[in-house]
Amino acid sequence: MTMPDAKTHDAINIGIMIAILAGLSYLMIWDKNPIAVRYLNIYTISLFSISYLFGTFFLSPDLDIESTPYKRWGLLRFIWWPYKVIFKHRGFSHNPILGPLSIVANLAVIVALLLLLVGVDLHTVPLRFAIVATAGILLSIEVHIVSDFLVSKMRDPF
Repeated sequence: MTMPDAKTHDAINIGIMIAILAGLSYLMIWDKNPIAVRYLNIYTISLFSISYLFGTFFLSPDLDIESTPYKRWGLLRFIWWPYKVIFKHRGFSHNPILGPLSIVANLAVIVALLLLLVGVDLHTVPLRFAIVATAGILLSIEVHIVSDFLVSKMRDPF
């Protein structure tokens, strides 16, 4: 069973992001939702978008193989070597709940270590921004998993 390639995943993810941004813009511009108006601003939407794009191009359940997202890390791809060793392709990494969480947890450890090494006090990072960035990354990974699932169901409906 053939799954979408990296270019297809990238295109699907970008299409979904455009739809999300259109929906958020609608909520903000027309004051349709007081919660959206209160919490959404140019900073949170930009951070969400950047995180979503980062997740689309660099984070994927396919980091456990020699995939395009894995290769995009260049010289830094060694940081995903433990992930490749631990997870088998199409297994745990493609679970819609545990897969994205495992990728984000691995990334969080790496980012936290880097921030600590450069002297950033992790308590100074605003929780709202951490949540928005995590949401963008998680959603991009979920879109990948769902698109794999839907394509496999379309090609083999039974």
